[in-house]
Amino acid sequence: MSNTIKIRPFQPEDMDKLVKAATEDGHAVYFPSFVWEKDGEIVGYSSVAVPVVLTWQHSKKMNAGDSLKALGFMEGVLSAFPFVCLPCDPESPFMRFLPKQGYQMYTKLVNLFIKPR
Repeated sequence: MSNTIKIRPFQPEDMDKLVKAATEDGHAVYFPSFVWEKDGEIVGYSSVAVPVVLTWQHSKKMNAGDSLKALGFMEGVLSAFPFVCLPCDPESPFMRFLPKQGYQMYTKLVNLFIKPR
């Protein structure tokens, strides 16, 4: 067994092997941009191409129409990206609104780690 890990750009033809390997290991695959290989097998992936949008909107000074316009603006700014990640507080009124706008909830519990630069 080699200790060398090869990291290369994700190709669409990698998807079936990647999903199979991740699923067998109890994981899911979301927005892969790089594939990790070891001994000719896919052993991981990373996604570094998904922008994360964090937003605050005043609960009393913004209405639903204002929020739609703001979200539409952000989607326009990010239109070149195939996916967008939009974390949402479970108490937010957006929770019921986002699925209606085509957002899919990531249902696996994860912790979000941030590294300041």
